[in-house]
Amino acid sequence: MAGYWGANVEDLRGLGQTLQQKADEIRTTMNTLNTQVQGVTWEGPDAQQFKGSDWPAAQTQLNNVSQMLTEAGQKAQQNAQQQEQASNS
Repeated sequence: MAGYWGANVEDLRGLGQTLQQKADEIRTTMNTLNTQVQGVTWEGPDAQQFKGSDWPAAQTQLNNVSQMLTEAGQKAQQNAQQQEQASNS
């Protein structure tokens, strides 16, 4: 858009909130899945591999994604606040 510089503050705040909500959803889903993984009756080498290596690796990746979404949401919120301050000056 020609002549426009900055962000729509409400849209940016909404984006920040959505990013943080989705991060929370990932954490909640991961906790639910962890309970199921730990509670499943499963023995043998495949179970040991999955519970001892595969699932922890997946948890690490999910934690990383959740953390990145949280940080992106916080950054969007901060940018919205800075935009609002700049616009009100």
